Amino acid sequence: EFHHFALIAETEELFRENKAIIKQAPYIRSQVSMSNSTPYTRSDASTSISFLNRLGGFESKESSDLFQAIVQDETSPSPSWIQRLLCDCGGPRTRVEGGIQDVPEISNLAGLMFQNGDEVTSGTAFTLKWADFDKEKRVCTIQVYGGYGSKAAATGLWSILDNHMWRFLSVLGRCCNYTYRISFSEDWQRADFDIKANLGCICCAKPWFTLPHKVAKFEMVQAENSQNGSHWLRNSSVIGRPMEFSYNLETVYKPDGTPTEFIQNFENDAPKSMLLSR
Repeated sequence: EFHHFALIAETEELFRENKAIIKQAPYIRSQVSMSNSTPYTRSDASTSISFLNRLGGFESKESSDLFQAIVQDETSPSPSWIQRLLCDCGGPRTRVEGGIQDVPEISNLAGLMFQNGDEVTSGTAFTLKWADFDKEKRVCTIQVYGGYGSKAAATGLWSILDNHMWRFLSVLGRCCNYTYRISFSEDWQRADFDIKANLGCICCAKPWFTLPHKVAKFEMVQAENSQNGSHWLRNSSVIGRPMEFSYNLETVYKPDGTPTEFIQNFENDAPKSMLLSR
């Protein structure tokens, strides 16, 4: 009951803040029209973005801080109002290692992974360190943005591009419990993805539906220069088409924080700031 009162209070605060922004808008526009100076515009934009992040349940992080936030932090971010609505989380939860780091062939998947390429999701980073993992079945499951029925650590594990389109898509994904079920081969050199969700974006439903591979199929294959799962070729097939290369999946920091040979790609090509769900 306390969590519900806290949720209502935070929601009211968000709308009070938005109301204040709207009231300030005429004054800001008049100031901008009288002067070429930009502080007012910046203030309005930054305040609006802050409101959108709070409304959507995000926090902004510099790319240089992602390893700490995603891999090293042992507690999940303070839950946003939307996460409380979905799972009634009363506060940050302790993250539990799934065990993928204990498999030498793929141990670097527990570090910070960088999607390096030209696809729409390129530039994002994540880890499988805290994901559900069954070594016997060789299956790893991660809810990309968090959601109902998720582990305590499901939020803040996968960065989101800092734009309005991805704010909307990630909120939609959270309500639909967008989930990857990753099945590895016996030699751990390749893996197939099952895309799971609940249809209709029913907030309090687990991801019961699996997208048929004829509609979309993802796989990743270890590259020749991969060391303990540090470099994968991510391939995709859509609507039954042949599998095609999508992007390189590279470990830029090992689980212990040691930079890899791919760190320069991350420093050069990763967006300066990204969003994390909370």
